[in-house]
Amino acid sequence: MYVIQEAKSQILNMLKAALGKGYVPTIDDLESPPNPAMGNIAFPCFEMAKGEKTNPAELAKVLAKKIKVKDLIGKVEAKGPYVNFFFDQNEFGKSLLQEVSVAGEKYGASTSGRGNKILVEYAAPNTLKEIHVGHLRNFVLGNAVINVLRTAGYDVVAASYINDLGAHIAKTLWAINKFHKDEDPAPENREEFLQKAYIEAVEKSAKTKKAQSEVSDLYKALESGDRKWQPLWKKTRKWSLDYLFGIFKELGLTKDVQYYESELTKRAHAIVKKLIKDGIARESEGAIIVDLEDQKLGVNLLVRSDGTLLYNAKDLALAERKEEDYQPDRSIYVVDARQSLALGQTFATMKLLGLEKNLSHLSYEFVTLKGGAMASRKGNVVRYEDFRDKMITMAREETAKRHEDWDDKQLDKAARTIAFAAMKFPMLRQDLDKMIVFDMKEALSFDGFSGPYILYTITRAKSILRKTKIKPKVSGEPFAEPIEGQLFAKLAEYPEVILGIASTNHISALPQYLFDLAQLFSSYYEAVPVLQAKSDEVIAARLATVKAVRQVLENGMHLLGIETVDEM
Repeated sequence: MYVIQEAKSQILNMLKAALGKGYVPTIDDLESPPNPAMGNIAFPCFEMAKGEKTNPAELAKVLAKKIKVKDLIGKVEAKGPYVNFFFDQNEFGKSLLQEVSVAGEKYGASTSGRGNKILVEYAAPNTLKEIHVGHLRNFVLGNAVINVLRTAGYDVVAASYINDLGAHIAKTLWAINKFHKDEDPAPENREEFLQKAYIEAVEKSAKTKKAQSEVSDLYKALESGDRKWQPLWKKTRKWSLDYLFGIFKELGLTKDVQYYESELTKRAHAIVKKLIKDGIARESEGAIIVDLEDQKLGVNLLVRSDGTLLYNAKDLALAERKEEDYQPDRSIYVVDARQSLALGQTFATMKLLGLEKNLSHLSYEFVTLKGGAMASRKGNVVRYEDFRDKMITMAREETAKRHEDWDDKQLDKAARTIAFAAMKFPMLRQDLDKMIVFDMKEALSFDGFSGPYILYTITRAKSILRKTKIKPKVSGEPFAEPIEGQLFAKLAEYPEVILGIASTNHISALPQYLFDLAQLFSSYYEAVPVLQAKSDEVIAARLATVKAVRQVLENGMHLLGIETVDEM
């Protein structure tokens, strides 16, 4: 039990003793006051007063007088209809700092999800297409959710699903075969070559029915495993997978299993046949559909009139495969909001198939540029590599200004870490239902709500700890400053923040928490002279506080998939 939970348990026992055998308060009755000056934990008296037909403010006064504080609770007072409890700053602080020190990297972890298996599907790009800034939100969001769920004790299967046999593949191979048959791009130019071929295919195949027919025939040949197209398909697929997996590794993405669309074609056709046989699917103008109008989900199109499969049919095959492989209690699909209807159709059809599982769509809005949304078919994307390299260059320039004495190796290492923090943090701090217009300068700012600001706070804490030979340790009653109590209360919140995110998947709560903690630490640093206290005992206790802040900030950043640095 974490110290915050122990404190709440003590408060409940105090309330029960004061209330007698009547009203029995629960943990859900306790609230956090909006202002620290009002207390750390509050008990509202509205419900109880209603039952006793009395004034809640008067009831709060009566209760406050009856309560005897001890251990982690130092004071209680009535404020309007609330009974407000204040932590004993020294006792609570001592317990908290000891807890963080002992737990270290595991502070915030719990076993609340034990016995529950969750499969998280994310990182589902297409082969033969470049990764762009818009993919980054999916990657870092899915990875962070997986990290948080595991920290909360869930058995998590991290699954990536790559579309390596879609209509875009047929278009790209058609263009390569028709216009670039003898070209052999250098390894560093392969993705750009594939992207240009795709854009060219989109433009030229739309101009004539003959071209459209050729692309359709090629797609059918790929689905059937026609040997004619296998060499080109396998060669370009390998180029693309090497590229994709390189980016996965660079971003530190967690992956337990890799699924491919090409592995699911036969199974998908078999499922479609079963749906037709069972009267769930039917033919409509040459296509195969599942009518979901009664569920206000329109028509789920599974097979085109030319006999080729659509994504939704293969998603059914993937769902069946995942069930066979892992039997998860719950499946989370990390997919952007534009796919909400398609995913809703898939879920509804899965239910008709008998795959009734706890399914949820972790929906998020897309990343935009000032010129609008990014689309590979139009060619107006910001390539991930261009974006990354620009961010690293900007971070290096800023770091070089601060450290003229650093060599290239030091600058490169710090710049890369800062740049990745600056790329990932904005993708996670924003609420999922909000679009992101990425601003590079803002993302790299060392002030404000940014990844580099959190990194800077961590390095400041590390710097303080390096400046003295005194070891962090708490003894006596060294905490007299009000801001110390505020900082302890904020540090104690961390495990509950993690539990809250694990139950809601609202990952933005973690960046917000880290920013609030970093700001509070900045205020603490300005108000409390850590290394200039009146005694070594007080210095040691303040160093323990600094160490705890550093630990919690690092723990949180690591859950977000962000590495930290010692200096910047």
